[in-house]
Amino acid sequence: MDVLWASDFFTEEVWTMRGLVTYYVLFFIHLETRKVHIAGCTPNPNSTWTKQMARNFSMMIDDIPEKCRYIIHDRHKSYIPFDFIIKCEDIKIVKTPPQAPMCNAFAERFVREARETLNNIIPLGGHHLRLMLKNIENHHNKERPHQGIDNLVPVDFDYPTEPASPEKVCCKSSLGGLLNHYYIGKKAA
Repeated sequence: MDVLWASDFFTEEVWTMRGLVTYYVLFFIHLETRKVHIAGCTPNPNSTWTKQMARNFSMMIDDIPEKCRYIIHDRHKSYIPFDFIIKCEDIKIVKTPPQAPMCNAFAERFVREARETLNNIIPLGGHHLRLMLKNIENHHNKERPHQGIDNLVPVDFDYPTEPASPEKVCCKSSLGGLLNHYYIGKKAA
């Protein structure tokens, strides 16, 4: 699992000056750690944009310890230029069977998690959507415990090693309270 990454697209309706526009969001998830990387979003996922996302992903995986040898994704036509770039990096492509989304279950779970948040807010433009996606990515990677990895958080942050005697439960909210992270903190003096 340490060399497996999954990828998927999902769509989100964004309110713009031209009315509702469908944006396509591309993300990657490392299957062992459940760490998510949202590559980008665009209203037009043409081959130029998809190739650039593939180059960005290949540069990203060169800089992280979780090396990538396989990418799992569906058979969507947007992946054709993506696959060409990724294969040049000696990464093998594993395509899921047609009409079998649960063969990419980790990616589908993240889509469901992102949808639970995005369905409560109408993004006002592409910049607003990118800001919301960054908040969702940070919450998923730095605050949300995952049952599949023993209730750990993909990116470690400072948990108190020993609880101090006077404590209180603190809450860190983002996106207007849609994403909440509770932690134990010291009471204010």
